[in-house]
Amino acid sequence: MRKLGFLFLITYLFTACHCAYAVPASEVKQWIEDIDSYRQQLEEKHINLYHSVSKKEFVSALTQLKTSLADLNEQQLLVEMMRISRLIGDGHTQLAFWETDIGFYPFRFLNINGSLRLIASSEAYRYLLGYKLYAIDDIPIDEVVTRLSPVVQGVENAYSLKVRIAWQLNVAQILRGLSITDKPDRARFTFIDDSGHQKIVSVVTVPLSKFHKKLTHFLFPRKIPFSEQKITASENLWMSADKDTKTAYIYFRRYPSFSDMEYFAKDVKDYLEDNKVENLIIDLRNNGGGDFFVGLRMAWPLVLVDSLDWEHGVYTLIDNSTYSAAMSNAAQYRQLLNAKLVGEPTGGNPVGYQDMGQFSLPNSGWTITYSKRNYRFQEVFSEGVQPDVLIEQDWPSYLKGIDQSLAWVLDDIRKKTN
Repeated sequence: MRKLGFLFLITYLFTACHCAYAVPASEVKQWIEDIDSYRQQLEEKHINLYHSVSKKEFVSALTQLKTSLADLNEQQLLVEMMRISRLIGDGHTQLAFWETDIGFYPFRFLNINGSLRLIASSEAYRYLLGYKLYAIDDIPIDEVVTRLSPVVQGVENAYSLKVRIAWQLNVAQILRGLSITDKPDRARFTFIDDSGHQKIVSVVTVPLSKFHKKLTHFLFPRKIPFSEQKITASENLWMSADKDTKTAYIYFRRYPSFSDMEYFAKDVKDYLEDNKVENLIIDLRNNGGGDFFVGLRMAWPLVLVDSLDWEHGVYTLIDNSTYSAAMSNAAQYRQLLNAKLVGEPTGGNPVGYQDMGQFSLPNSGWTITYSKRNYRFQEVFSEGVQPDVLIEQDWPSYLKGIDQSLAWVLDDIRKKTN
């Protein structure tokens, strides 16, 4: 069996014509081998597999899955394995469905004020930007969320659950496996505007490899605070500055290599010192993580900058998408840089299981990730790193292009200088 390519093709043909299809008897033995390997390798590699689920419950779920194989198609098997992975109870132990030949619908949603708003799309659906998602294949969005909630991967708390649902409801195989959609590569999305007018569109999937390039239209283009980038490591790591308020802003969305961060941090330090910068803003929003030691490499030279207002002048912006290493760095910047955390709680928990390893199942080739370490970035457990100043983005402000968290920080800086 070669990565289940043949099985996927047959699944596609049968589901496309609305025929019932399940794993053939010839494949059942190989799936059982994969499920047994899944359990064995997790027990060997995970730092503490049964920290949240009992061994009895976990083994029972796998046993029930094996006895149901003859009644499941591949998409249903996918979501059941995802459901079992969620039982383990940490966001770094997942079925990495994005490593497979997966199909995405060309949308990006934001969960804001309890609604899923379309904030990015391909060219064909740009006129729907700002609309709320109302239904998928006539399944109301509340029911879609209910079915997705115990299945979506990468969840550590209620905040990351919101983020993961908004992303993974785009995955065609997940929607099909949950019986939300009728076809493996096409679905009807119903949108509604704020006046109650509906728009129904029939949408086909794009492969994950083309998904990001397909998203060509965004509700609001990214704006650079203070107009100009002064130091640039990449499109996901750069610094801008304002000499009038003696303020620098670091956009930190993705982790570079250790050496690239070393060069960037040195240039930032030199600029801050040469221009006697007093206020520093580090933006960790929408940062899904990487190596937190790389983030610490930036903090090291920053500590040496004497011109910074170390009592009141350092800020870190966080939100529900601040996850894994970015969550860790947010907690560390609060300690090492006396940074005031501003925004929304993080999607990652400061006390818990992290540091991802991975392995592949022998027959399907599916990738499984797992937690290797148990970290404690604050003394007591909390759902996410909680901000010092809670700023929740609301839809009216977002619609006007107002970045409320950044606006609060800039206003706080102005109050200090006046």
